[in-house]
Amino acid sequence: MTDSKKGWWARLWSRPKSKWLLGIPLGGFVAVAVGATALQTMNYTLHQTSETEFCYMCHSHEQFIRPEYEASSHFTNQSGVQAGCKDCHLPSMEKDWLAYVTKKIIVSKDIIPELRGVISTREKYEAYRPHGAEKVWRQYKEDDSKYCRQCHSVDNMDLEAQDRFASRRHATAERRGQTCIDCHYGIVHELPENATDILARIDEEMTAEQEQEEE
Repeated sequence: MTDSKKGWWARLWSRPKSKWLLGIPLGGFVAVAVGATALQTMNYTLHQTSETEFCYMCHSHEQFIRPEYEASSHFTNQSGVQAGCKDCHLPSMEKDWLAYVTKKIIVSKDIIPELRGVISTREKYEAYRPHGAEKVWRQYKEDDSKYCRQCHSVDNMDLEAQDRFASRRHATAERRGQTCIDCHYGIVHELPENATDILARIDEEMTAEQEQEEE
């Protein structure tokens, strides 16, 4: 039977007339293998560089952030469920890989102020605390505390098992358009002295921006 009379599937698996054509499927196989290896290596590197212990490699994190974190309820609590740095500061790698990689690229620039010694001493760290808190709180207000919601969901809460105050606040939070950071802040990191003023300013600025958009 000539090649012209063979079906396309049979022609695909028939011996090529020229030896160099063998390189096409071989090259494709090599490309897939290299690509898969590179992707796996990338995912492994991303995972390892997101671990809390990796964050501690920075002097400022080891000296100032670690004690605050390990004294918080996100490190030790009744349920034994622990939230690390990535849980509060990065998107979920499993749920949104592209957003995760994008965020990793953005936060990689934080190594620059670390190398410059911006928060290398206790005095510098405390002076920077209000700025750092405002930056994170503003982000949480703008994205509806999406990193909190990676673990916590109001819809899945058993409000009857909570105390009366918490149950009432959680029941009305969604209806009032509130987000997690409106009530839950300073859980891991110590609060700056002007925390209330910072939150009030963020609310005022966001309200003003919303009013301008509606006009």
